[in-house]
Amino acid sequence: MTESELLETLSQNIKFYRKGKFTQETHAEEIGVSAQNINNVEGKRRFPRTENLIKIADALGVEVYQLFIPQNKSPIIIEETPENERIRTQITEEVVNDVRRILNKTLDKIK
Repeated sequence: MTESELLETLSQNIKFYRKGKFTQETHAEEIGVSAQNINNVEGKRRFPRTENLIKIADALGVEVYQLFIPQNKSPIIIEETPENERIRTQITEEVVNDVRRILNKTLDKIK
């Protein structure tokens, strides 16, 4: 993805997540920057500083990475095959076993 594509995606996503929640002005007030700052980001004229990017995402109720995922990408659909089901089951079992092991360690420490 090029820099201009990243800026385009960021701009589109801020508008998308802001819709119905904030105007540019109220979003700017919420995060403590000028409305011009938000306008420059949404207008694809500049990237926000890191701390402002975090504030933008927090105010919109999303993770920072979500601001860089194009909305027009279709989700990946995993085909329902016996092999994929076996892999899904194996991964689930491994996660459950890891959680059990961690919980048991924690409980042993408490005893």
